Amino acid sequence: MTRTRRALPWVAAALALTTSCSLVGAGGEEASSGSKITITVALVPDPPGASEFYRQQFDQFQAANPAIAVKVVENPSDQQLSAIELMFQQDNAPDVFRAQDNGMDRMLERGWVAPLDSYVTPDFLGRFPEGSMEPATSGLHHDGKLMSLPLVWGDWSALRVFISNKAILRQNGFANPPKTWSELEKMAAAITKKGAGKVFGYAPAAAKAPAVEMLANTAVPYSVTANGIDFRTGRAATASPGLVEAVELHRRMQADGVMMPGWESWDGNRAFTEFAAGRLAMYASPPWNVAEIRKLNPSAEMSVSAIPVPDAGRGAYTALPQSFGPLWGMSARSKHPKEAWKVMDFLSSKGFHQAYYTKFGTFTALESAWKDQAAKDPDQQAILDVAEETLRPAPNPKLASKGGRAILTAREAKPELRHVDAAVAAIVGNKPFLPVAKEIDTKIEALIDQTVAASGGTASREDITFPAWNPLKPYKPEQ
Repeated sequence: MTRTRRALPWVAAALALTTSCSLVGAGGEEASSGSKITITVALVPDPPGASEFYRQQFDQFQAANPAIAVKVVENPSDQQLSAIELMFQQDNAPDVFRAQDNGMDRMLERGWVAPLDSYVTPDFLGRFPEGSMEPATSGLHHDGKLMSLPLVWGDWSALRVFISNKAILRQNGFANPPKTWSELEKMAAAITKKGAGKVFGYAPAAAKAPAVEMLANTAVPYSVTANGIDFRTGRAATASPGLVEAVELHRRMQADGVMMPGWESWDGNRAFTEFAAGRLAMYASPPWNVAEIRKLNPSAEMSVSAIPVPDAGRGAYTALPQSFGPLWGMSARSKHPKEAWKVMDFLSSKGFHQAYYTKFGTFTALESAWKDQAAKDPDQQAILDVAEETLRPAPNPKLASKGGRAILTAREAKPELRHVDAAVAAIVGNKPFLPVAKEIDTKIEALIDQTVAASGGTASREDITFPAWNPLKPYKPEQ
């Protein structure tokens, strides 16, 4: 609540602005006069071009559903959860809203999300890949009830790729992208040296150095980078050698002037912009950057490959802890739930998913909307190949038990106990990461013990321990 109150003046101003000007599609006056039912949808203008895209899509929806008007409230990406919470607190809740991953958990905890089971049909569930909507593994269910719908392909949310400029590599005598961390370090140093301040070999993608996590996830279980916990043991593990070395790799490159200057202030768009301009040779990335590069530079000689692995060999695969990441929720306070469901159904229709894929190049939750077309595109086929090579199912304590959900929710409520800020400080300040990582682990251990003690017997270390799990093999829930 402290964080929410601090944001209220700014958010209130944003809401006042967006609420007054974001009625999209035809019929705004009719809706306000009462001849139509108005459904309010709260979303964010992301990715680039989303505002215009949603306007066009909801125009189509309204044409097919003339009794419904759609009012869109756009909130800035970094304020969306606080803004939605404020709308609920002011008794002005949206009927449909976008809240990803942990954000949806926050909405669920407050009782603001309506279950969808009474609306879905077998035909509706059949739109999604076989088995992906099972309550135990979907990532969309809470206590067995369907509480959210996805937008992006489950693999897309988890997948990370390595993007290289083949022309720059070739000019520096390299035939292929790096396969190991030492090759990455050597190649990046050589390219930066020859680039003489105009071309740089590598950058960690954005201000929070997400590449540290991307590389570390080839060395340690995903739970170490995501939560600071090794799910094989149930113990804090920020000081795991693989994560420590991923930080140290970046620290060396920073100290040696190898990485592109200024990355410490980059937003999520800067890396693909620099790459498309031919100033950045290599970086690790979420897959959506590939389409953005093509938009900016259709002729770029781009290679999309797997993230380099430690020299000693791969220690883990990129994890798929659930089928999907939650995104769309329906308000439990909606006065027009049937009409709100029609909007939700539209957002999960093949036509909408095809349009989203065509506009943004993003693989969506409905594979039938894009898979045939993606196979014909070299960039997208490369993404599919990397997904096949590097993704493996992994355990998810939040889906497995109430105790696991309680422990991880408590950990997520303390973002300072994640490696990110400490890793960036070590890289930029040229200080060893290991001592700080050990301090973080001590605090995580204490938090786990406190959460277990306060749970009244509903949580234990066993809820976050999966001793049979091998991060190099697909996990099955029965393990």
